[in-house]
Amino acid sequence: MKTALVIPIYQPCDKALPFLSTIDPSSFEKIVVVDDGSGEKFKPIFDDIAKLDNFIVLSYPENHGKGHALKTGFKYVRDEFPEVKGIVTADGDGQHTLEDILRVRDELSEKEDMLVLGVRDFNSPDTPKRNRFGNRFSSRYFKMSTGVKVADTQTGLRGIPSNLFELAINTVGDRYEYEFNFLSDAVKEAGLSQITIKTIYDDNANSHFHPIKDSFRIYKTPILYIIVAVTSFLIDLGLFTLISYFAPEGLPLEVIVPYIGARLVSGPYNFLMNNYIVFPGAEGFGRKLGRYAIVFVLNMCLGLGLLYLFDYVFPKNVGLTILKILVEAIIFVVNFFISKMFIFAKKKLKKAKGKPNEE
Repeated sequence: MKTALVIPIYQPCDKALPFLSTIDPSSFEKIVVVDDGSGEKFKPIFDDIAKLDNFIVLSYPENHGKGHALKTGFKYVRDEFPEVKGIVTADGDGQHTLEDILRVRDELSEKEDMLVLGVRDFNSPDTPKRNRFGNRFSSRYFKMSTGVKVADTQTGLRGIPSNLFELAINTVGDRYEYEFNFLSDAVKEAGLSQITIKTIYDDNANSHFHPIKDSFRIYKTPILYIIVAVTSFLIDLGLFTLISYFAPEGLPLEVIVPYIGARLVSGPYNFLMNNYIVFPGAEGFGRKLGRYAIVFVLNMCLGLGLLYLFDYVFPKNVGLTILKILVEAIIFVVNFFISKMFIFAKKKLKKAKGKPNEE
C-alpha cells in the first residue's frame, strides 16, 4: 500500500527538524508537514524542512488549530496523490518514535480498510497521574458514547485508510476536539486495530494543549448537554411545582396535569437548545423533530408511570416535587445517548466516486 505521512506543527520545538531529518524519504510516498500559522519567527525552520528529500511544507498565515492542519494535509494528499491509499499522522513535538510511526504504517498496509491507532500504555508506573486520569476518563466516556473500547483516545499517531479519507476531511472541529470527533465517527465506519507504542513524556514542555479551554472543546457535547438538561429540568420542575399547587386533588389528575403541563413547555425548549447548540450539524430539522416527538412521548409515558408508581408506593409525606426529581434522575443518562445516537445523529457520508467540495 502506498502511504503518506502528515505531520501538523505549530511553532516547532528544537527537536522537530533533527527528528524529521531521520525519516527515510523512501518510507512514504510523500511526507507532508503542515505549518499551522507558526509565524515569521519559525519560517527558517520550515524552510529547512522543505529542503528535505520527499518533504512538502504547507503553510498559511494564521493559526487555526491541529484539526484544521490535519484536514489541510489530508486534502492535499487526496488531491495531489490519488495513488495513496493510506495516511499516517504523527505529532511534531517529539512524542512519537520513528520506529512506532513505521509500525503504524506497516499495520495499515496489512489491514487496508481498518483505522490503526498507536496507543500508549497508561498503566506504566512512569505515567504522570494527570495523564493517567485524563486518559481513563476519556476512554470510559468514549466507550459509553460509542460502545467501542479504545485504550488511548488522544493519540495523534494514527493510520487512516482511504475509505476514511472523506470522513477525515469532513469531520467537525478545527482544534484538539477534531481528533476525538473523528475517532468517534470513524469507529462506526471501519474496523479498529490498536498497537502499543512507546510513551514519551517531557512534562508537556512542547505541548500547545490548554487543559481547560481544549478540554472543553473535546467534551463540549456532554458538557453542553448537561447544561441544557439542567436548565430544562429547572424549567420543568418549577412549572410542575407551580401547576401542582393548583391541580385538582386526587389521583391520577394531581399527577397527570402538572406533569404534562410542565413538559409541554420544557420539551420544546430542550429540543431547540439541543438542536442548535448541543448537536449542531445533524440531519434535517423535520426528521429530528419527528424522532424527538417519539422519544418525548415515550419519556413522558415512562415518567408518568414512574411518578404515579412512586406516589403510590412512597409515604404520603414525600411530596410530588421530590418524587419528580427522582424520576428525572433515573431517565437522565439514557436520554443523552438516545439524543446523540438517534434523535440528533449525524448523517453518514455517502461514498461518492467524485471528490466532494472542499471547505
